[in-house]
Amino acid sequence: MFYEEESKDLKEGIKGTVLLFKAIGDEVNHEFTELTRDERFRIFSTIAPILTDVLIAMADMDLREDLNEREGRKSG
Repeated sequence: MFYEEESKDLKEGIKGTVLLFKAIGDEVNHEFTELTRDERFRIFSTIAPILTDVLIAMADMDLREDLNEREGRKSG
């Protein structure tokens, strides 16, 4: 049961990540229609890792907050 929930969460996370990259690609294509495909891909390749790093940092902060809350409950 635990593994099924973890698997479901992982699948949802992957789906969300794919949709994020698709949205970034669509927006780059929309905003830079005058550029060649290679130039748009370079822009996408610059933006995507930055957003990925931001999302990882946000997830890390959420995890730390959860851990701090759990530790606070154990101490109190």
